Amino acid sequence: MKRFRVAVVGIVVAGVVVLSVGALSAQGQHRGGMGWKGMMGHGPGMLLPVLLKGANLTPDQDAQVHQIMAAHHPAFRTLFSQLRSAHEELADKLYGPGEVDAAELNTHIDKVSQLREQLLREGLKLALEVRAVLTPEQRARAAEVKDRMRALRGEMRGLLRGHD
Repeated sequence: MKRFRVAVVGIVVAGVVVLSVGALSAQGQHRGGMGWKGMMGHGPGMLLPVLLKGANLTPDQDAQVHQIMAAHHPAFRTLFSQLRSAHEELADKLYGPGEVDAAELNTHIDKVSQLREQLLREGLKLALEVRAVLTPEQRARAAEVKDRMRALRGEMRGLLRGHD
């Protein structure tokens, strides 16, 4: 029974690794290696490009946002590279020739978790800096866009479940 649980945990971890590495690869191909999505990763920051589009930035604000993005670019590039390596190390351990159990993978899982937290924190720093560039009216418009997008996602989930 223990081997069965280890096998199930291994399959689940493998799925997460494959999906995560695939997502990171797709992000790295956008805009010459690092676009909005790649820089923001997953979480609240993913909405930033859409919210900015809805905020109607002035040319000066757009330039400020690009400067902010450029300032954070090296940190995101480093963190994504480290995360990709951590995922590869986990996959190598999981699919290596030797015996492995879930406890042995905890170090790798902790490393991945720490890097994801660092990405989230860096993304939130960037989002706060960008938010400071916006006027109160632009932030209000961005909030409206966010609310509309949330409602649309809810509607889409309902449609996919077969509910109206």
